[in-house]
Amino acid sequence: MPSPQDLATVPEEDIDLVRAAQANAGGFVQERFRGRVEVLPDYWGVESVREFFPDSEALIIAENSAAPLLRAASLSVAQRVPMVIFDSSVREEIFRLVKKLGVRHVLLVGQVPVTASTGTVEVVRDPGTTSAMGVMTAFQFDSKVVGSPEQIAQAVAQLDPGAHTELKAAWEPLARREHLEAQPLPAQPRRDGQMAPVVVATAATSPAAVANARAFGAEVRIMPTANPQESKAAYAMVAGLDNGPLVALGEDFGDPHLLSDRIGQGWRE
Repeated sequence: MPSPQDLATVPEEDIDLVRAAQANAGGFVQERFRGRVEVLPDYWGVESVREFFPDSEALIIAENSAAPLLRAASLSVAQRVPMVIFDSSVREEIFRLVKKLGVRHVLLVGQVPVTASTGTVEVVRDPGTTSAMGVMTAFQFDSKVVGSPEQIAQAVAQLDPGAHTELKAAWEPLARREHLEAQPLPAQPRRDGQMAPVVVATAATSPAAVANARAFGAEVRIMPTANPQESKAAYAMVAGLDNGPLVALGEDFGDPHLLSDRIGQGWRE
């Protein structure tokens, strides 16, 4: 049986739904996820931070543009630090999140209209250079080019915290601010205890949400469609999980009841 992450590329005749359902429901899961189907529709990443991180020493805030988002996601997964995407509509929510999590270090990636400062909460800007990645993480990073916006979620889902890969957008260069001095970004342990729920997303899912799930420790399955009734591969990724433990990232999944009902209906050839 192929791994859940690879099911989208497998011919339908090779997908065994019984085995998929058994595998989906067979792992150890943290108590707070048991018996629950959750949908986190928030694009900005605030909901997924709340879902996966009860506290955090650091937080990454990224500009809502491909190059800084990929850079921020690369750092988020490598250091297991949560990230959010800045927008004026969620400015106050982000500030409340900083306080709630007990954040002491904030890294701004891209053009984020927040003032750099020192004090109780240190706020620094990412210089955007390759050498800065080394200073911030104490590791050397390899680069991987993402070919199109549609590939962003998949690329972030495939990030390995131990591999230290910097994702770059083929269509958008990252602004470099070489006059800025990079500062260390504190690394954190994985939070899932290897007992994460099944987490699913689609190509339309926010890169911040995917990065937060990966930073937490969960694998993220990119479904070919948010409706498991439309694809056998998509159904296999969530088979047997109509009562959880399942976290779906993105508004395309509808609400938890709709997603649960679609899974519970079973697959019809």
